[in-house]
Amino acid sequence: MRGRKMRMVSRINEFRGELERNIEQKLWKAGFYVEGDAKRMVPVDTGNLRSSIHTTVSNLTATIGSKVFYAPFVELGTVKMYPRPYLRPAFENNRSKIASLFNAGSI
Repeated sequence: MRGRKMRMVSRINEFRGELERNIEQKLWKAGFYVEGDAKRMVPVDTGNLRSSIHTTVSNLTATIGSKVFYAPFVELGTVKMYPRPYLRPAFENNRSKIASLFNAGSI
């Protein structure tokens, strides 16, 4: 009985690993959808902000953004500057494509 239980645990862990890899691939794809649109939508002065937009995937979470210090000011605005959002609209434009990546039939 113990050997049977060990094989089952091993199979469950194997399946979990496959599932996590599948989800990670879909997160990368979803991130690149948003990243591409954000790069097309971002206001450009020097091009520094546009070239700094990137996607990372870690712990089954995709993050799309920039480490440029003024990126949040452009997205959200300041008391002296109107917002010029590019990340939120990029996500909204891709919401249905992202949802279809993760529908039950595609995992």
